[in-house]
Amino acid sequence: MEAMKSMKSMKSMMKKALCLLLALAAASGCGLSAAAEADDSLSSVKAAGKLVVVTSPDYAPYEFLGPDGEPVGADISMIQYVAEQLGVELQLESMDFDTALAAVAAGKADLCVAGMVPKAERAEVMDFSDIYYNDGQQGIVILKSNADKFKTLADFSGKTVAAQNGTLQQTLVSEQIPDARMEPIAKIPDAIMLVMSGKVDGVALATVVADNYVANYPELALCESYFDYTSLGVAMAAPKGSGELIEAVNGIIAQMEKEGLYLKWMEEAVELSASLSQ
Repeated sequence: MEAMKSMKSMKSMMKKALCLLLALAAASGCGLSAAAEADDSLSSVKAAGKLVVVTSPDYAPYEFLGPDGEPVGADISMIQYVAEQLGVELQLESMDFDTALAAVAAGKADLCVAGMVPKAERAEVMDFSDIYYNDGQQGIVILKSNADKFKTLADFSGKTVAAQNGTLQQTLVSEQIPDARMEPIAKIPDAIMLVMSGKVDGVALATVVADNYVANYPELALCESYFDYTSLGVAMAAPKGSGELIEAVNGIIAQMEKEGLYLKWMEEAVELSASLSQ
């Protein structure tokens, strides 16, 4: 019982720590300049001639490392298109997901693309674009040999489930499998290797990402039960007060949807990711 209370306390502390990190990042960004308050976000980007974007390239097919070690994926194709439409160069910076969250909240980047869900607590410290993709259901990737062992979320009680730091999946595991042992990780491929080696029992992922790994690794499967979750979609994030830039980005998103561009980029990313796993 004491161990259970300790685990719940630890999960609560982790959640509070992330909120504090974002809040501190936002606070540090508040003093960047009075111009930020006047919302010159778009004009600043155009004056600089570049769009500074942070990403976490470990979340295929949204963003991952290509054959040359550079970020590729549906989100990367999208942000390259956005920069072109704005008439500026793209400056892409790679980092862990939780670091990317803090960077955009602190105004260290113009945008963040990372398969990001526009959760309410994030919206308190950053702005979001319109939704450009539906991330589908949320589930747990397991070893196929354990498919009969893990059929429901309750089956993970007392087991170890990995989730990326600062993500929706980490919240879902903490709230819907409170008796599971949380294994926070920085990069998704590392979590997949932990599952493959039997060091964790599963990793929580959006199904669009999970399907990508299951297709490429025959040893893996997706648990037949999913988290209770209604999709909020996927959006780009910007520092708080970036309405001018967000308005321009939303116009580009509308054009993307009209031409079906993101779905095309997603198909290409899935194919590339599969080819890299062969």
